Amino acid sequence: MIAAGSGLASGGTADNIALEASLEALARSGADHADLALVFVTADTYPRAHELLHAVRRVTGARAVLGCSGAGILTDRREVEDESAVAVLVVRSERLVATPFLFERQGDRHDLGTELARRIGGTVAEGGCALVLPDAVGCNPEALFAQLDEGLGFVPTLGAVAAGAPMFELYNTEAAQGALAGVALSGLRPIIGVAQGCTPIGEPYVITRAEGNVIQRIGNRPALEMLGEAIRSLPGAEARIQRASVFAGLAMDPAKSPLERGDFLVRNLIGADQSSGAVAVAERVRVGQTVQFQIRDAEASREDLRGMLDEVATRLAGRRPAFGCYFDCAGRGRGLFGVPDHDVTLIRERLGEFPLAGFFGNGEFAPIGRRNFFHNYTGALVVFPEG
Repeated sequence: MIAAGSGLASGGTADNIALEASLEALARSGADHADLALVFVTADTYPRAHELLHAVRRVTGARAVLGCSGAGILTDRREVEDESAVAVLVVRSERLVATPFLFERQGDRHDLGTELARRIGGTVAEGGCALVLPDAVGCNPEALFAQLDEGLGFVPTLGAVAAGAPMFELYNTEAAQGALAGVALSGLRPIIGVAQGCTPIGEPYVITRAEGNVIQRIGNRPALEMLGEAIRSLPGAEARIQRASVFAGLAMDPAKSPLERGDFLVRNLIGADQSSGAVAVAERVRVGQTVQFQIRDAEASREDLRGMLDEVATRLAGRRPAFGCYFDCAGRGRGLFGVPDHDVTLIRERLGEFPLAGFFGNGEFAPIGRRNFFHNYTGALVVFPEG
């Protein structure tokens, strides 16, 4: 039996709205106390973070309380981007094993991933996942993932970088800056979906000349020329490209054919050289790698999210999610879609009602296939099914 509930309150002092959100979450769970409480808050709650965490612990009785600040927060009912707010997710289950952690001054720890692997290894030895909530200061996702993988092999790692001004992490009854908070979970099998907010355009081609993060030639033609060709292939290209962003999609599995949405690691285009026709990408590339350009706008992002949710629904196979977390990029939300509550509304429509909490962050963590990645402009969803 899994008991879970979410609560959200806004518009008052931090400790009062934390109390209100906690009472709502516990009431909706139907339990008399929680094992785990995840707390996501807007940045303006920082001066009273200690008091708000005491309120959460007092109401929920949770042994593990952790979370962070976001540019906005969300639950299964709504998204809050423009006022003081607290979201609380509580979980109680005899099957759930939770190992919380906090590493202060993460930037000073060059073996952070190795230390984290030691801390959570016993919890995830037979399956599970890790939720990580780092500060932007000192955050090194590439090193963290490499060291975690070396120590534990592949462990699905999800979360997002804290956001807001100030940005901070929450653990027990204290707020920390420049830290990494999180929790390893096992006993419940997660189902993960990643919406990168992009749709492939043009055709996939092999990189035929590259150095570092610079793609010089694709299919033996200048990369910039191939980019222009991909944009022109987009229906209504002239009008749509004015309100869209274009990215490079790097195929994750070189053996897969045909390549589809979700088969790519999406990365920013960070420069172009008209004279040579080269294009620079925010990721190291190699000759022989398949690339397909991608477009991101509200229409593409909506289509991608719907596709991801349909895949999650298929994998649920009729089971109801007991609870979940959704980590959304601060570059999405109302600013991208022009309407409030866009993503959580689609999640409810596709997956039904279930307790959910998350926040708008400065970049997201989620696996593609059996490899963890740091993403931008992404919605990363993890749900834990009943049964």
